[in-house]
Formats: sequence, structure tokens, C-alpha cells
Amino acid sequence: MYNLFHPGLLLLAGALLLLLLPPKWIKCILPSAALCALAAVFTLRNGDGMFLQLLPNVRMQFLEVDRLSWAFALIFAIGAVLAGLFACHTKNKFEAAAETAYAGSAMGVVLAGDWITMILFWEVMAIASWLVVISSRTEAASKAGFRYLLMHMLGGNLLLVGIVLKVSGGSFDVTCLTGSEDAAYWLMLAGTAVNAAIPPLHAWMPDAYPESTLGGTVYLGTYTTKVGIYTLIRLFAGAELLLYFGVFMALFGALMALLENDLRRLFSYHIISQLGYMVVSLALGTELGVDGAVAHVFGNIVYKGTLFMCAGVIIAATGKRKITEMGGLARSMPVTAVCMGIASLAICGFPLFSGFVSKGLIMNAIAESGRPAVEILMLIASVGTLLSVGLKVNYFVFFAKPQTTGAAHTAGAAPAAGSVHAQPYFAETVPRVTDVQPELVPRNMRLAMLLGAAGCVVTGVFPQIMQGVTPFLSDGHPYTVDHITQYLELFAAAAIAFVMYLSHMAPHAGITLDADWFYRRPLNQMVMAAATACEICFDIVGRWVGGMVHAANQLICKEQRAPRGLEDDDVLQKPAGKLIALNFVMWMVITGGVFVLTRL
Repeated sequence: MYNLFHPGLLLLAGALLLLLLPPKWIKCILPSAALCALAAVFTLRNGDGMFLQLLPNVRMQFLEVDRLSWAFALIFAIGAVLAGLFACHTKNKFEAAAETAYAGSAMGVVLAGDWITMILFWEVMAIASWLVVISSRTEAASKAGFRYLLMHMLGGNLLLVGIVLKVSGGSFDVTCLTGSEDAAYWLMLAGTAVNAAIPPLHAWMPDAYPESTLGGTVYLGTYTTKVGIYTLIRLFAGAELLLYFGVFMALFGALMALLENDLRRLFSYHIISQLGYMVVSLALGTELGVDGAVAHVFGNIVYKGTLFMCAGVIIAATGKRKITEMGGLARSMPVTAVCMGIASLAICGFPLFSGFVSKGLIMNAIAESGRPAVEILMLIASVGTLLSVGLKVNYFVFFAKPQTTGAAHTAGAAPAAGSVHAQPYFAETVPRVTDVQPELVPRNMRLAMLLGAAGCVVTGVFPQIMQGVTPFLSDGHPYTVDHITQYLELFAAAAIAFVMYLSHMAPHAGITLDADWFYRRPLNQMVMAAATACEICFDIVGRWVGGMVHAANQLICKEQRAPRGLEDDDVLQKPAGKLIALNFVMWMVITGGVFVLTRL
């Protein structure tokens, strides 16, 4: 059935309105466009479509609805509503337009029914997300944005080459590739791995996300990697190789978060860890595994979005972004502390919160697959999540005693023996609680944060909400005695370990090196060398083409010795050569394009 209500196109139309209208309309259009997209999702039914016929054998399928695409469209629309409400106080209409276009293009990818439409929205999403990264207009954001764009151009081009191979072979529709393992399979898997932040192609995320604006970070944490997960489910569900990558992601992200000091960078690493759960689940290839991955995407967008919103509220109120610069904020920001605590318990999988439901489905799927080693490793990753987010962030940000200015220690000071200030966390000046200014936080940011925290509780107390949007409607029964007892024991063990090693759990002021350290400099040199080579080639070709055009122009416009006539008039003479040359070039381009299209 043909359906005109495409949620992604509605958001793209909203982005165009944001560009055309004055900035005062941002507060209205940004959340309203997301609400319209959410309403449009509920008009979609299985089998709905929207297409554009380009040639007799080439059709762009903008909309193709099944249970999987509908579930992701719904999840993305909910994320757009929360992120749009959180960011609608911005005065920069270009940032707001980029954020809305980013959400719309992400929906376009999950609803696309053919390869051409999919790669079109994929590239639009890459450009829009890059604009969101650099929207803070700082030097750090500019550099991180360049690296972000470079990686996503790499991933997009790998995906494009794989799609070209598929289309040239006569395959136009988006279909599962598991089991084919041809050149297109590996190229498209590598391209998707960039978006899904599979190590070692992950460093762009903790590098770029913290440098965006407060609202932009919420958008970034919602879409790019989740589109990668959708593509992995759609194209590579059941691929055994992904299982091992998923386990490594879950452990690696939790470990890096334990070492991190920057609040938003820490949460970015935890996106990688949570993506690991999704990758493991979809790699199993079972109905319960796919449903667990989709449910975890749902829960992740809600609780991870809430964590980023809480971090944004803290940064807006304190002007600080590192944990070592905070402490004792619970007294001056109690609502934020409660919301952060709720979202932290949700990401840790604590009972009665959203993460408990989705992780229950995933762990049940792993248990049914008969992989006890994978199950144990994922439980270890859960302990890492409890330590780094559930305990470390909440304690050192909200409850650890902050230093006063008079008692501050510098990095080189030697505190008294036995003093609690001997911990690395207290090795530098921490702002006093009186420096916090909650009144600087816009009300829309607080409201979005509260709604996100409420969503973590509602979807945890009523697990049928998340289970009802999964493709196969699996009933994993998360609230079993064994599952509840298991996670309570994990939480107790993590809490005991945290208290025993509190001085080692404290964040350090140094930077955290990532895997990109090994390839960033060589990659930069390769890019510069390629750019120089391209510049030289373009210069040579340009000179050759310019000489040819000049010679043709001189030949055609050569002065005639015959008596002057209308054809000898200067008005007609000199432009004629350039016009003919331009017409010849245009003819060659159009002829070549038609030839290529007819050969598809």
C-alpha cells in the first residue's frame, strides 16, 4: 500500500523549515517535527511503500515497512522527541536544521527498501552528523569533526562499492547477506562496522561526541551507531564472526570507561560496550537474539540519552566537563542526581529498569545458544558497567566531598599521610558547590531529562512495552527469580569491590589513549599524500584541457579575411567557441550517464 507519511521525509522537511524561518521558530519546530514523525510512525503498516520510478528497471523504494524497520522507526522517533525537546533552546538554526536532518536521514536508512535509496540516506546522515559534531564551533570540534568525517567517508565508500557490486549483479532490494561471503559481503560488512563502532574502527566516537554542543551530543548518541546495528541485523544477522567482536566490544568499552575522566567521553565508551551486547545478540541469528538486540536498542536510546542529558545539565550548571572538576553536586542538583541514578541503574541492568528487560532477553538468547563462555564474559562486562557508571560516576560527581579553595591541593602537593585527600581524585583543585548555578539550565533541558528518566522506569516496570515492538514478539520472561538474584549478586559484588578499591577507582586528570593512536599519524600522512597527488593530477589535466579548449577557441574564432557579415560580428564570434566546447562537454557527460544507467 502506498503511504505518503514518511517519518524521515517529514523531519527533512522540518530541517528545511528551520533553515528558511527565523531562529525564534526553533523552539517550536524542533520538537514539533519530531512529534509529527512519531505520529507518522503509527500510520505505517506492514507492506506500506513509497517509490520513485527512475527508469523501467530502476526504482527508488523510499519506504518499505516490516516489523524490523517499523521498530527502529519508532525507536528513532522517540529519540528525536527527547533530543529535540532537550536542544530546542538553541539559537543556532543551522545546528537545529542539521540535528533534524540527521534524525530524518537515519529514519530514511531504516525505511529504505533498495540499495540506492539506502546509500543516499546513509551519505546524507554522514554529512548531517558531521555538521552536528562541529556545531559547537570550537577548534577541538573542528579537528574531531574532520576525523569523524574522514572515517565515515571511508565507511560510506566501502558500503557504496559493495552496493555497486550488488546492483551490477542485478540485486536492487535490501536483503540479508549472511552466508554469501563474496566481495560485496566483506566490503559492506567493513563499511557497516565503522558506523557500529566495532574496534578498532571505533575511536571516532569518544573523540567526536564530547566536542559537540550539549544538545548535539544527545542526537549523536541516538542515531549513527544504532543505524549501524540496524544494518547489521538486516544484512548480517547470524554471522558467527560478529559474536567475537561483540564480546570484545562489551569488555573493551567498560574497561575504557573505568579509565576515563571526561563525563561525556566516558558515556561514549559505554555506548561501545552496550553495542557489544547488541552485536552478540544479533550474531546468534535466532528470533530471541534479534529481539534482544532490538529491545536493547530501544532501552539504550532512552537511558543513554538520559545520561547524556544529565551530563549536559551538569556542564551547563557548572561549566565543567571532567569528573575531577566536580564533586558534592547532589545537594545543589538533587533532581539531576536522581535522574542520573535512574539512568545508571538502567544501563547496569538493575531490576525494575529498562536495561534489565533487554539484557534479560539477550542473556536468555545466549543461554539458549549453548555458549556458557560468552555468557560469563558478558556478565563480567556487566560488572564493569556497574563499576564505571553505576558507582564511579554517581559517587564522584554527586557524593564525594569536594575540596574548598582553601584546602585545595595542586598536582605536585604532598598531602598528609593517612589523609583521604591522598587519593588521585583529590590531586587537583575542585570547584566548590557554591560555584554551581542550576538556574543557568534551561527548563526544556530539565523536562527532557525527567521524561527520559521516567521512560527508564516505565519500560522496566512494564516489560511488555519493549517486547511489544520487537520483530518476533519474543517473551523472554525477564523477571524470573534466577535472573533477579543474579543481577542483585552482581551489584553487591561490584559495590564491595568499589568500596575496597575506592582510591583506585577515582578518576585521574590525564588523557586516555585509544587504539587510534597507532594509526592516526600514518593515516594522516596517507591522506596528505593522496591529496597532494590528486592536486598534481588535477593541475596537469586542467592545463591540458585548458590548452585544448584554447586551441579550439582560436581555431573557431579565427579572424576571416572575407567581407564582414552577420557571422563575423564580434558579439557572435568570440562566445561561439566557448559555447561549442561547453556543449560538447555536456553532451559527453549526458551520453556517458545514459550509457551507464542503461547498463545497470
